[in-house]
Amino acid sequence: MRNLWLILMTLAITACGFQLRGQHALPALLDPITVDTEVVTLERDLTAGIQRMGAQVQANAPLRLQVSAERINRQTTTIDSRAKAAEYTLFYELVFQLRHASGMPATAERTIRLRRTYQFDNTRIVGKYEEENMLIDDLRQQAVAQVLMQLSRIKPSDLAEDAAPAGTSGTAGSPAP
Repeated sequence: MRNLWLILMTLAITACGFQLRGQHALPALLDPITVDTEVVTLERDLTAGIQRMGAQVQANAPLRLQVSAERINRQTTTIDSRAKAAEYTLFYELVFQLRHASGMPATAERTIRLRRTYQFDNTRIVGKYEEENMLIDDLRQQAVAQVLMQLSRIKPSDLAEDAAPAGTSGTAGSPAP
């Protein structure tokens, strides 16, 4: 009886589409894909994540994941009695878009915004800057995970047609005004 209950629960969980976090696969239309970003660590993390999801990263793929901006800002959140910063908030923003190899947009531009607040102690400045760098790395990892999750949910109907014939700069086939 106990085994039957376990089998029924397993079937119910898998039937509803439940997956462990981080266990997504990229759709076949994104295999292979090109990763295009100026930030080396971001490119490395995105490439590793795409490969973990079972897809290949190639320079000449039909679709390109283009990261157009990565912004990190720090803002003072609270000050202490001596008018020194006691708490900061880090704001992280990542802007990305899927593009066809011709350069034409395949999806609308998407933005991921994250923030993290941390305490700042003026007597431990070196350690706090190291903590800030670790928090920035953590925010980047969270953003990469969100990008990969969004990519895993893309369907062929979500992609715009590539209006530019192969081998053009992307201006041919543009709609007339």
